[in-house]
Amino acid sequence: MAGPTGRTRTALAVLGWFAAAAVAVAVGLAAVSALGRGILDGGPPMTGQDEVRRELAGPAPTANDESTAENRPPTSGQRDLRHTPGGTVVVNCSGGRAALLSWSPAQGFQAQDVQDGPAEEAELTFESTDTEVEITVECGDDEPLVSTEIDR
Repeated sequence: MAGPTGRTRTALAVLGWFAAAAVAVAVGLAAVSALGRGILDGGPPMTGQDEVRRELAGPAPTANDESTAENRPPTSGQRDLRHTPGGTVVVNCSGGRAALLSWSPAQGFQAQDVQDGPAEEAELTFESTDTEVEITVECGDDEPLVSTEIDR
């Protein structure tokens, strides 16, 4: 019995190569699809602005550790949520003293020079490679007065 001819071997090699390429493409597409589902379907739902305002209007959390409670800014008085191009801040005024309760930089920004209070004036700067957003909080009649300065 004679073995495969040169043409037959070449045809089988080309066919084998196409089969291997098809399997590789199918595996790659399946991996990309799985990653896409994980990115798009994962995580808890985003919190809406109304829900954030309801949480801010509710009672402040209490600390179980007294040393931690001493280091926290007061949470009575007026609180406010502010969105800026550099990020979001939650501010508070109590007894005429301003405090930054929390802050979250926008994508591409970092919080710098944070003076979170409580003090006559609380401030921070959100910085990116080409923009600075300076936020200053003072209290007027125990209400937060927030000013924002943007330098590009």
